[in-house]
Amino acid sequence: MRTYGSDTYFETQSEALEYAYAQVHPRYAIQFPENIWTEHVSYGSTVRYSLPLNVVKTGNPAKKYLHISLYRMESGRYELTYYFG
Repeated sequence: MRTYGSDTYFETQSEALEYAYAQVHPRYAIQFPENIWTEHVSYGSTVRYSLPLNVVKTGNPAKKYLHISLYRMESGRYELTYYFG
């Protein structure tokens, strides 16, 4: 991973998603849908996901979601924006 001023820019889609996962884990468990890894993001476009979280200790739903916005810049890099809500 390379950072370009912050930890929100990544060379590949997988790097960006793995970073988002690392921010959630180990407090919450998250199940990424299978298509999230293979979905093609076109240049200049954004994809958004809202993924439910579970508490790791109990396995119960956390009543929170991880909201991910992944933008593919014209340079080919990915910009990741995420928050819990």
